[in-house]
Amino acid sequence: MADTAEREDLAEKASEFLLGVLERMGISADIDIKDDNDKTILEIQTKDTEVVIGRRGVVMDALQHLVNKVVYRDRTGDRAKPLVVDAGGFRDKQIERLRSLAQRMGEKALETKQIVELQPMSPHDRRIVHMAIAEMPGLSSRSEGEGEDRHILVVPGEAPAASPTTA
Repeated sequence: MADTAEREDLAEKASEFLLGVLERMGISADIDIKDDNDKTILEIQTKDTEVVIGRRGVVMDALQHLVNKVVYRDRTGDRAKPLVVDAGGFRDKQIERLRSLAQRMGEKALETKQIVELQPMSPHDRRIVHMAIAEMPGLSSRSEGEGEDRHILVVPGEAPAASPTTA
């Protein structure tokens, strides 16, 4: 595992790279680096938060992917903590939205005793929903589909495997 000085160096490298990409996008920003227990957060401070986030966080996810690829491209095996790009508290808000969605769809599955099919979502978002459903008694969940069409089925304990209802 990388030592503290090396993690700080990687975070600085990530911040500089991210600022360069944002500058090329025509976005003026500052980056706050926050060290969390299991990840390093690069919080983008800008008046163009909506542009940085993009629809459903797609721009921010792409920035995060690029940052991690560039910073860790020369490292093999041992990886330091993941670098998470955030803006306007989007990541925490998204987790709450996904947990709320899981709660509502879980209640729907229990009430109707039918499988509830969710819209396709990213692997990260699916993981959050799966974890939230796992905490609810009488429910389970599974992913179905491929690629961008991969989605979650919320399954009540005694649900038949037939025709899901669309959420």
